[in-house]
Amino acid sequence: MKKLTLSQSALLTYFANGGVVEMCTTVCSQLGATNFSAERPEQFSKTVLYSLVKAGLLKTVDEKLVYGLRWSRLMITERGLKFHEAMEAQRASI
Repeated sequence: MKKLTLSQSALLTYFANGGVVEMCTTVCSQLGATNFSAERPEQFSKTVLYSLVKAGLLKTVDEKLVYGLRWSRLMITERGLKFHEAMEAQRASI
């Protein structure tokens, strides 16, 4: 992934600053529900989240069962941190 959209950049920054998202992955009425470790990022979209996972910038690090529902925890990868640092360095040089 060479360039991120504004939404992708904002969500990657959320994760780079220590943000974590838990997502329900059990097939039920809660499928896709999200819980955030900090304040929910502005203009959050699951499509943007999925694109960052697909690009290898985010990954599932943990799964737990809560009342029979499986919740997957998503965090930034090492590749995502390096990409974010490069993105910030590029912004600073402008």
